[in-house]
Amino acid sequence: MTRSLILSLALLFPAPALASDLCAMAMDMEARIAERLGYPPSSACPEIAFALPVAGAVQRSQAGAYDPMTGRIDLAPDLDLATAYGQSFLLHELVHAAQYRAGRDRAVPCPAALEAEAYGEQADFLMEAGLSREAVLTRALGSQLGGCAAPEY
Repeated sequence: MTRSLILSLALLFPAPALASDLCAMAMDMEARIAERLGYPPSSACPEIAFALPVAGAVQRSQAGAYDPMTGRIDLAPDLDLATAYGQSFLLHELVHAAQYRAGRDRAVPCPAALEAEAYGEQADFLMEAGLSREAVLTRALGSQLGGCAAPEY
């Protein structure tokens, strides 16, 4: 997706109104991830689109997805990035981008472990923004989705 198309999409949805604002927000979040989780930040603005992913195991209620094959982040078209709640989903997907860049996906016991870390950072972000109820629910969701099941025999 070209930057001009991202700009066109950004103009259709709530703030940030400009692609440069979206890129700046993403890069600020990348710096947060580097500081808090130790992953190196990206040197380039990630490709971000406001569209539900068309392939893979995606739930209709899903607010975002990261595609490790393309490096693209898809956010739900109605996600309001002017709010801390909306921003938390971008942060979650940027954690996944950092995990894959660092090869963390090859070092965890199961893919769900990646979710635990992303939900944890999302919950911390929400708590810092004063959204304690959302933070507690997000952390609980991370506990549910972030566990590696024992093999069944």
